[in-house]
Amino acid sequence: MTNIILTGTDSCVTAVPNAFIDRYLPEADGEYVKIYLLLWRFYSGHKDVTVSQIADILDDTEKDVIRALRYWAKRGLLKLSFNPDKEINGIFFLPVEAEDDRREPERETAAAQEFSAQETAEEFPGQKAAGAFPAPEREKRVEDAAAKKPAGERAHAPSAAKRKELAVDEEFGQLVYIVGKYLGEPLKSTGSDILGYLYGELGMRSDLLEYLVETCVDSGHKSLHYMEKIALDWHERGITSVEEAKEQEQLSRRQYYQVLKAFGLGRRGPAPEEKKQMDVWFYDYGFQMDIVLEACSRTIRALHEPSFEYAGGILTDWKKKGVRSREDVARLDAAFAREKEAAKARRKENSRTNRFHNFDQVGYDYDAIVKELNG
Repeated sequence: MTNIILTGTDSCVTAVPNAFIDRYLPEADGEYVKIYLLLWRFYSGHKDVTVSQIADILDDTEKDVIRALRYWAKRGLLKLSFNPDKEINGIFFLPVEAEDDRREPERETAAAQEFSAQETAEEFPGQKAAGAFPAPEREKRVEDAAAKKPAGERAHAPSAAKRKELAVDEEFGQLVYIVGKYLGEPLKSTGSDILGYLYGELGMRSDLLEYLVETCVDSGHKSLHYMEKIALDWHERGITSVEEAKEQEQLSRRQYYQVLKAFGLGRRGPAPEEKKQMDVWFYDYGFQMDIVLEACSRTIRALHEPSFEYAGGILTDWKKKGVRSREDVARLDAAFAREKEAAKARRKENSRTNRFHNFDQVGYDYDAIVKELNG
């Protein structure tokens, strides 16, 4: 490889310790590195800075910036101080030790313990959005708002205590960042709550959740609610690793091909739009294979050709009517047959009544007949 010689004319420089490049840069997230370097730029220029300014310069969110600062604090490179409102009001650069310094692991561990022991806000320490409530009151209002929602509409979210744990969980912070990158935008509070519930409350591994998001985005699904349903299904099935999830993916493929075979399309693979529709049937509606195949069979009998839209209409109707088994389908069929017979009987009765009313009756003048008989 050709060596690249770096030259320039600008005498204004920002010096970064070589030990940082050698020891910390290779394993750190790129966004974290950019934020750390930008801090050095402001420090070397003797300028103050705010979290908002850093976020604007790097096109990040304030939470991303705070997460990076907390990461470097836990690694022992920064020491953060907070004002009474839990806002970051000071950053002190700690010495960057060389990689062969034996005290380094101990220093990192001590820094992490010291930082974790600091009092933190509900979501992130030291930074409140404009107009935000203090942490305890905010927690109460969130819980009250959730309690007012109907049970079927209530989103999964971590508890207040779990939120505090997640706020200092570096692995979860990385997960939130990675998921945001997959989705193309920073996660909103609802999305963070979904991930926090799956990761913190259900104990699902971060690599498993990352794999879930990756495969869903690759297949055209970017809804975190959709991903949540699959994750909950995995949790119920006892899937705890990427390897087990891949086995489940193979099962899904078999489901696709069973549907295609029922439609007489078994010689080709499913199109992306067809996958989306089948995923709705299996994951959103929660139907078992026998129910889906019955809908496919009825589609062929009705149209004499395959139609995912027609089968989807049948399954949507069954979902609304609470169908969960073949027995439920049989009960619906029986009720439909009874209604059909009743409707037929009503039409027959109406037809008989109409024939009586439509009969052309002969009109008689009874007074004229009496006069004629009496002469």
